[in-house]
Amino acid sequence: MTYQEFAKLIKEKRLESNILQKDIASYLCVSISKYSKIENGQLEPKIIELSLILKYFQIDPNVLIEEKPKKHFFD
Repeated sequence: MTYQEFAKLIKEKRLESNILQKDIASYLCVSISKYSKIENGQLEPKIIELSLILKYFQIDPNVLIEEKPKKHFFD
């Protein structure tokens, strides 16, 4: 999964749950602007942010791994 695909996934999950970006940004201890860029695929999250986002949305980390050759996280 590319970080753009990940961004789309977390945006969908946030919207489905009616959660505000500011709530997630606060949980991550980042600015709303930074979280917005992560969620819109404009900024790759740091490993700790990625870990916290996975935890927040209860996403299995294995979704980040795929068989297709693409640009993956931290390539």
